[in-house]
Amino acid sequence: WPAPAEEQAVQVRESRRGSKVVTMVMGLTIPMEDRKKMLKELKGKVGGGGTLADGVLELQGSHGEKALAYLRGKGYAKAKLVK
Repeated sequence: WPAPAEEQAVQVRESRRGSKVVTMVMGLTIPMEDRKKMLKELKGKVGGGGTLADGVLELQGSHGEKALAYLRGKGYAKAKLVK
């Protein structure tokens, strides 16, 4: 079973990919179907594109703060922004 949301140590990281910035959400232990739903909601929140790669949610652009606020709202109390 996946750990409850408040116990998952989710990391939000912004990194550069060439000239572009990508925001990654790592450390989720929820099933892939739920990750796809979460990615869809996040893309709507930030108004940008994104993908699911090897279980990591990737958003195009610099959206660390928005992603963190979204995760905390979903109950991921241990979610943190990693530089």
